[in-house]
Amino acid sequence: MIYTDWHIHSEASYDATLTLKEIAEGAKQRGYVNFGITDHVNYNDDKFLGDMKRSVDSVKEFQKECPEIILGVELTPIPKPTFDYVAKTGTREGFTLPESAKPYDIELAQTKEQLKAFGVRYAVCAAHARLDVTNPKEAPLDRDAYIKEWYRQQMWLASDERTTILGHPWWTSKNVWYDDFSVIPHSMNTDIAAVLKENKKYVECNEYFFRSDKTTDKFRHQYAEFLRELHETGIPVTYGSDSHRIFLNHDITVEYLTAAGFKDGDIVAVEPQDLW
Repeated sequence: MIYTDWHIHSEASYDATLTLKEIAEGAKQRGYVNFGITDHVNYNDDKFLGDMKRSVDSVKEFQKECPEIILGVELTPIPKPTFDYVAKTGTREGFTLPESAKPYDIELAQTKEQLKAFGVRYAVCAAHARLDVTNPKEAPLDRDAYIKEWYRQQMWLASDERTTILGHPWWTSKNVWYDDFSVIPHSMNTDIAAVLKENKKYVECNEYFFRSDKTTDKFRHQYAEFLRELHETGIPVTYGSDSHRIFLNHDITVEYLTAAGFKDGDIVAVEPQDLW
């Protein structure tokens, strides 16, 4: 069912250790036709842009012996005031978000034109943190607030020109809905689906949801059914292992996808015309 992997982190990412050789060997073992490297570019500061350059240079060199590898990037929404400060100074050091009575406007670290100039072919874009509070680490664990903010960010990403694949929809490190996915209002998923379809985006089936010990069996089945509903709506579903330190296998995920009605051919590659 799964022949490509569009979300993999190499050692160029700050939180990953996989070498391109290890990734290529793992992809070959799994029979992947092609696979993408999507190292993190979280901010527009010198550190992350340096990481991106390392990723770009290493992938381009490795492509000489492994043409199946595709250069991508993972982008995460950040507050616009942070982006503006870094654009002026090149660093996040010394910056504190101003108090705001409303959620901060959203930005991504690079424009599509900047990414294309580096040779990046596509972007996985995904919500990672709250942008509706000044200090997310100190904010109360309010599930409804999290849902509202993730909905806002995912709607924004679904319409942004840089998003090729909406990455791991409804992922959160706080695990606030990992026992029962039905706490996410169905109307929100319908809205996100409509914007994805209107803007001809892909959506990601991420390995984490089916492998993590933080998700329940009930949640995993519900999540697979959520992906199936998106597929039936006409939104193409890609696969992303989101591997960082170990190249993850997809066997567990296939079991849940099969139970939800997915068949061979339903999990797709990004079409050549949709690459940059």
